[in-house]
Amino acid sequence: MKALVKTKLGPDCMRYMDMPEPVPGADDIKVKIFACGICGTDIHLMHDEYPSKPPIITGHEFSGVVSEAGANVTDFKPGDRIVTLTAVDTCEECEWCRQGLRMLCPARKSVGSGCNGGFAEYVVIPAKHAFHLPDGIAMETAALCEPLACVCRSVCERASVKAGDFVLVAGAGVMAQLTAQVAMANGGVVIMTGLKNDAERFAMAKRLGVFETLYVDEGEPLARVMELTGGMGAQLAFECSGAAASAKFCLEALMKTGQYIQVAIPGKPIPFDMDMALYKEITISNSYASERTSWLIALRLLEKKLINIAPLASSILPLTEWEEGFRRTIVKEGFKVLLMPHPEDLKESE
Repeated sequence: MKALVKTKLGPDCMRYMDMPEPVPGADDIKVKIFACGICGTDIHLMHDEYPSKPPIITGHEFSGVVSEAGANVTDFKPGDRIVTLTAVDTCEECEWCRQGLRMLCPARKSVGSGCNGGFAEYVVIPAKHAFHLPDGIAMETAALCEPLACVCRSVCERASVKAGDFVLVAGAGVMAQLTAQVAMANGGVVIMTGLKNDAERFAMAKRLGVFETLYVDEGEPLARVMELTGGMGAQLAFECSGAAASAKFCLEALMKTGQYIQVAIPGKPIPFDMDMALYKEITISNSYASERTSWLIALRLLEKKLINIAPLASSILPLTEWEEGFRRTIVKEGFKVLLMPHPEDLKESE
């Protein structure tokens, strides 16, 4: 089968190449990939800014259809539409696994970085980590379930958004758009910040229900946040860009006793004004990908149509055009770029 492989550490490491087609074990399902999204983590991984174990088939934001089920599998059958948890290989014995915090397991291997992922025609995963895709959710939309689950981890499990809270979302990309929607589903009043070249992304945010959008590179954005919040500042700030300047603005725009939550992976050390956080008694939190509970929340939000993520799948390309997809992601062209190893499936799904 064809797959996109990180062949080694260092530069010039990505190859679209032949790989053995995987064979499921007794407890596994073999999945025909429908679409796999390009994540900022994939860019970090390509540049060795995120750990991986090459040679490895990359990609972790995917939707697919079960093509084969192992002998012991009873919950899935060929033809079932699925999405999957990313932390598919853990020790199952450490304290973190016992608590259900699989991402914190020291032995964890995730699809696309520690074990083979979704930029391929097929992938094999343990059936116990897959989720049935609810009816009414398109397969291309389903490829965004993984970033949505990560956001649900941030907003619903690692923070506390209450109805009427002013919520600052720093950034205007996919993770920021998803964060804004989940915060709004929790009753938050969202103020999104970005740069002057984010006008198109701001327009999307407004269509999806964001209360206000602010450019941080013109005018007096901090004064505007204070005006909007009655001089108090935001109760919560979700940093979704990974930039040092963005982290600084979040701290400045938070009210005293507010919550700062790091969503994006900066990919490198950034300065952080701990004195300001201390003087304002800011609670600092973050989230690392998602856990099973995060996925259950995400799928429920989608099933009940409490959020709309379909418009964020802005580009769908064949897997053969991965370089163009990566380019669009790096220059922040549009929103989520999806790669399809079987592009003919898109017509069949319409």
